[in-house]
Amino acid sequence: MIEKVANNKYNTEKLNLNPPDKVKEKLDYYRTLFNKIHDLPTDQFESLKQNIKTFFNLKAVGFTDKPPARLIRISNNNRILTSQGKELSYLTDISQLLAPPIKYCDHGRCNIPGQQVLYCATTEAGAYWETKPRNGDVITLSHFELKPNGKVNCNVVRNEKRESQAAIHPLQEVGDLLEEFLMDAFSLEVSRERPKDYLFSALLSSEQLFYPIVSSNNIEAIIYPSVQKKKFGTNLAIRNDLILERYNLTGVETRFILDEYENLDPTSEEVITDQLIGSFGTTAFDFEEGKIHYNEEADQIFKLFRQLQTGEGKQVRYEHPNTPKNIKFNLTPKSYQNKPTEPPKMMKIGRNNKVNVVYQDGTRINNVKYKKIETDINNGKCKITKY
Repeated sequence: MIEKVANNKYNTEKLNLNPPDKVKEKLDYYRTLFNKIHDLPTDQFESLKQNIKTFFNLKAVGFTDKPPARLIRISNNNRILTSQGKELSYLTDISQLLAPPIKYCDHGRCNIPGQQVLYCATTEAGAYWETKPRNGDVITLSHFELKPNGKVNCNVVRNEKRESQAAIHPLQEVGDLLEEFLMDAFSLEVSRERPKDYLFSALLSSEQLFYPIVSSNNIEAIIYPSVQKKKFGTNLAIRNDLILERYNLTGVETRFILDEYENLDPTSEEVITDQLIGSFGTTAFDFEEGKIHYNEEADQIFKLFRQLQTGEGKQVRYEHPNTPKNIKFNLTPKSYQNKPTEPPKMMKIGRNNKVNVVYQDGTRINNVKYKKIETDINNGKCKITKY
C-alpha cells in the first residue's frame, strides 16, 4: 500500500497526488483497525502511529472562524477532588474547570497524551450525554460565552457525508475520501477504558491544534458531532490555553445527581439524570489568582444538599406539571456581583519582571523573567497567566 496521500517530501513541492483508488485502499485498511488499536503491543502501536503521521500529509479541513457562541462543560467533582487527595466539596480553583493536568492527559478524541485540550458541549443536555454523571456524583457546570467579535479558527467535522457526485479533479476525489475517513474516525464510539482506540482522530486533530509553526491561520479548535448523543449534538475541543482568551467564563453551578434516566431520546434536550432540586452557583472569579469565590453560606449549603442527596432522608421526586426541576441559589459574594467576569487586560511588563506562562501543550513555567520567554510570547508559543 502507498506510504503517503501525496508522494511529496516537502509541502513546497508541486503536489504529486497518489491515485484516488490507492488512497482509498489505505484508508479502508485503516478502518479495519477501528476499535482494535488499544490491544496492539507497544512496538506495533508505535509503528502504526508513525505510519499514520507519514500517510496523512494532506488532511481534510472544513474551516470556520465563527465558533459556537456559548459552551457548557461538566466537571465531575468526585473524580477531580479524589485525584487531588481532597474531600468532596464544591470546586474553588478555575483550573479544576479546565483540562486535566498534563500527567492525566491520555489519548482523547482530539489529543494525544501530554496535550491539554478542553472538551465542551454547545448545550446543557449535550454536556450531560458526554459526561454521563451517575447517582452520588457532584458535578460543576461551567458556562462560557464567546467574547465580543471573538474568532477561533476551527476545523468543522461534518456529521453526514456529502451526496456522491462525479469528481472533476483527482484532488477533489481524494479530498472527499479524506473527509469521509475523518468523519468515520470521529463517529467511532470509544470506551473510556480503551483510550488508544482514539488514535486516528487524536493524531489528526493534534497535528492541527498543536502545529509547531505558529501562524494566524492555524487551527485552534475542532467542532464535531457528539457520538454519545448519536450526532444530535455538537461538541467543541479547544486548546486549553486559549479558552479564557477567547471566551468569558460567565458562571459555575454545583449540582447533586440522584438517578440516571433509562431509554433516553438523543434528539431531546432534556438532561439524562435526575438531580437534587437545589443547586448553587457563583459568578465571582479571581483570574489573577485562579480562584472561584462563593459567599459565606457555601459550606453550609453544600453539606445540606449532600445530605439530601445521599442521606437517609434523601430527596424523592414526585413529578407534577409546571414544577421546576431545579432551584439555583446564587452564592456570589456581594463584593463581586458587579465585577466583570473576564480576565483583566494586560499591563506593560518590564523585561525583568517575573511572570507565569502556559505553552500550547499545557506546559507551565512560573516565576520566569519576561525577557527569557519574550520571544516565545511574541511568536505565539506561550501565553502569560500571571504577572
